[in-house]
Amino acid sequence: MGSAVFTEAILIIASVIIAGSLAGVAMSKAGGFQSVFTETSENQKKIVLTKIKIIYATNSSSTAVNVWAKNIGVAPIAGLQSLDVYFGPVGSVQKIPYNSGSPSWTFSNPIIMWNATNTIQITISNNPTLQNNIVYELQLTTPNGVSDQYFLSVP
Repeated sequence: MGSAVFTEAILIIASVIIAGSLAGVAMSKAGGFQSVFTETSENQKKIVLTKIKIIYATNSSSTAVNVWAKNIGVAPIAGLQSLDVYFGPVGSVQKIPYNSGSPSWTFSNPIIMWNATNTIQITISNNPTLQNNIVYELQLTTPNGVSDQYFLSVP
């Protein structure tokens, strides 16, 4: 009879330890899931609050284009060197790298943060010669994936 009580006590203690371990693992995984959910929600919020508009674009020379774009969203946009700029004749647009090589694009006044309601000027330079009577497509895409397009015709 004494050994049965002793065995039962050992099994109860082992069951409590196992249950505690499983609960700890479950709580840890739930915390990790909550962290991923919170981060995903925060990223979606930033996307919803971000909006840009290309106001105007014109060729400043036979190989350069000036672009004015406005942040019409609520959130400021950081990491503007990571802005994706695409330019070229409709149907053969190419990604233009920031401030390197040929062609490239730069800011007229480099900024760290593109605040809401602010307009920036971008210069795309060292393009192949812009042809008359051809429609060019310009697309700007923010680091979080929000974009706008503009079509430009060189007179």
